[in-house]
Amino acid sequence: MNTKIISMVIALAFPLTVAAYPGGKGDHEQYRAKKIERLDKELKLSDDQKAKIDVLYKEQGEKHRVIHEETKLQLKTILTPEQNTKLEEMKQRRHEKWREKHQERKQEKSETTQQ
Repeated sequence: MNTKIISMVIALAFPLTVAAYPGGKGDHEQYRAKKIERLDKELKLSDDQKAKIDVLYKEQGEKHRVIHEETKLQLKTILTPEQNTKLEEMKQRRHEKWREKHQERKQEKSETTQQ
């Protein structure tokens, strides 16, 4: 039963773990804590469950980081130097667009809060 609940929690929360983070390590920890807090609010988690979910999220984050790095390294060996340069440019443009959208949302939130 607990395994099913944890599996459901992971399935529901995993898309959130893939989201882009705006800053450094502290942001990841804060984001993870907020996710667990939301789950606790909805599911009434025990302290033991919260601790296990926190460990699980940390492990999954580390696995995701390792897979991401391995993929980047393998991609570099597959693509030509010119393609790698273009790929980096594409990533930079995508990041800039994300940052713009993030700033817009942040500003909209701020305006909504002020009203």
